[in-house]
Amino acid sequence: MIDPDGFVVFDYDDRTVRWAAAAEKAAAKAADDPETRLHNLRHGNTWFVGVDVLPNKTDGSVMGVPLAGPWQSHVPDLPMHAGQVSIVYPGYPKRDADQSEANHRFRITRMAAHVDGLLPEGLDRQRFAREFHAYILGLPLNDVSAAPTVVWKGSHRIMQKALREAIVDQDPREVDVTDAYHAARRIVFNSCEAVQIRAKPGQSFLIHRFALHGTEPWKRPEDGRRMIAFFRPEFPDPMDWLNQP
Repeated sequence: MIDPDGFVVFDYDDRTVRWAAAAEKAAAKAADDPETRLHNLRHGNTWFVGVDVLPNKTDGSVMGVPLAGPWQSHVPDLPMHAGQVSIVYPGYPKRDADQSEANHRFRITRMAAHVDGLLPEGLDRQRFAREFHAYILGLPLNDVSAAPTVVWKGSHRIMQKALREAIVDQDPREVDVTDAYHAARRIVFNSCEAVQIRAKPGQSFLIHRFALHGTEPWKRPEDGRRMIAFFRPEFPDPMDWLNQP
């Protein structure tokens, strides 16, 4: 069970730091590969998206190092996908040539706040549930305080309620949730506190699947890059995604 705030940050764990060290090596190799970089850099080359880049096994292990930590007693036992390696560079976010001014401004002022798995489709960018995550697990691969993940405290309750009311007993994959999603997001911005998650290798954090979250712009003067591995295992049944706590 995740904290009532919709997220929890776990203290340093020896098992987790061993995994983070192995994952950082694998992630850096992928991030420095020219072809992989070409397909993953966004926002003026300041964000490496890194979806499915981490070469882990379905138990989460990397280079023979098991994935383990205090979050395991809080989540269902589901197979791990290839992890995302999200890397932010100094200057994030710069504006891409094909990005609207409004979209760029939202990424700066609202940290591109979103709920994972609700994907925009078509010319009107209507939102549909396409990925039915059970939870979001974040594992810092270095000090991530330069551009931390931001979570809106308690937002998961508002977002889940809105989506339940929009979908009811229909197949979640068939319902356009655009209006419900945007209305609930406005409520969150007006009523929930945005909290930065600052953590280092050996720590970990869980975020509720319906929590509104994003990434704060890079604010430090020094060079470098912040690296976080994310796992989002999926429920086999979309109704579990919609209805479980």
